[in-house]
Amino acid sequence: MIRLFLKLYGVLIATLALSFVVQMHLMDYVWRHTSHGFDFRLRFAPTFHLVEEALAPLPEHAWPARLGELARGFGMPARIERLDALPERARLKPDHAADLDAGRIASLDRDGGGFDLMKRVRASRQVVVIDFPGPDTRRVRMLTYAVNWAIEFAIVAVLVFFWVRPFWRDLRRLHHATGEVGAGRFDVSTRVGRFSPLRQFAEAFRTMAAHIAALLHSHRMLTSAVSHELRTPIARLRFSHSLALEEPQAEAKDRYLARMEADIAEIDDLTTELLDYARLERGVPAIRQQVVPVAPWLEDVLADARNGGAPSPPAVEIRATVEVESVRCEPRYMARALVNLLRNARTHARSTVAVSLRRYEGRTVIHVDDDGRGIPRAQRERLFEPFARLDDCRDRDSGGFGLGLAIVRQVARWHGGDASISDSPLGGARVSIVW
Repeated sequence: MIRLFLKLYGVLIATLALSFVVQMHLMDYVWRHTSHGFDFRLRFAPTFHLVEEALAPLPEHAWPARLGELARGFGMPARIERLDALPERARLKPDHAADLDAGRIASLDRDGGGFDLMKRVRASRQVVVIDFPGPDTRRVRMLTYAVNWAIEFAIVAVLVFFWVRPFWRDLRRLHHATGEVGAGRFDVSTRVGRFSPLRQFAEAFRTMAAHIAALLHSHRMLTSAVSHELRTPIARLRFSHSLALEEPQAEAKDRYLARMEADIAEIDDLTTELLDYARLERGVPAIRQQVVPVAPWLEDVLADARNGGAPSPPAVEIRATVEVESVRCEPRYMARALVNLLRNARTHARSTVAVSLRRYEGRTVIHVDDDGRGIPRAQRERLFEPFARLDDCRDRDSGGFGLGLAIVRQVARWHGGDASISDSPLGGARVSIVW
């Protein structure tokens, strides 16, 4: 904290000192150029004029006494000297010496402070000198500057300290949070003051930590699920391969080879699902939404849903109800999400799957309904988690891989919406995408 305080304080003091110097020179420049050559000596011209008028009727030998009388009224020492014997003459500047010779007022700063004004009495070689005693203006000015600057610097020091202290406290808290996250503890607090300049950074750090925690959790769950999902088809594949090697009959060998081919297809489908889900988990892709005509887009989606996925009862019918002519979406990702919903609905439906597209309160809504067994309310939200199924069995024919709805929700959220499960008017389950 001390280093941060000193650095910031040094920068502020240097800035203030520079601004003071610039301000002083600027004010001096403005004064010189706006005073129109005003000379303070002109203020004392009436005084010297009165002195000359008082001395003029008297002989020169009486001038010192008369000047002494006048000086008592001035309240300042005054004397009269001969021009050629004036002790201050040697210290006058050339232009002031010329003023004195010409009968104008000349000025000279006193060594102990104050100044002297002098003027030659007209038509004589006598010089009237009036002393204006006072403090050393240069020392007083420097002392005044020193006191003012000391007060300013002290005030700045106090302000900087009270600004740096909470800032440093927030920095230490974020530094501690960084260490905790580095050690794998992602539930660390990053709370900072409401008006802290680090508030946005702390919120971004908290979001980053939550995202990293979610990715690590997804990675662990994915690794565990992959090992579990692959174990069953690989075991069946190995068993079928052993039986095929031992089977002497060609017809039986073909039957085992067909089972092996089905297991390989299941592994291939699982690999595709896993790659898709892993790609979705890496972050938000470049979603470029566009206006898509619904009729041809939905026709392709229905064809894809009918031709792929798990086997379904042959009597299952897919009906479509469209109340809009176009939708705004990323057609490839939204098509993938809708295909997943339709294939899930076909797997669990008894006879009917219905898909509908419409606009409601300025948002696009897609409903996929089936007339199957439905989904218990307590289990609905869990089904959007990766590898979650209602079926205890790991057979793809009954439960799939459990990634379809996770992908659906991810796509919906990329579009600024969400996915949910509710009761269907057909008696089964309704899965909705709203964006």
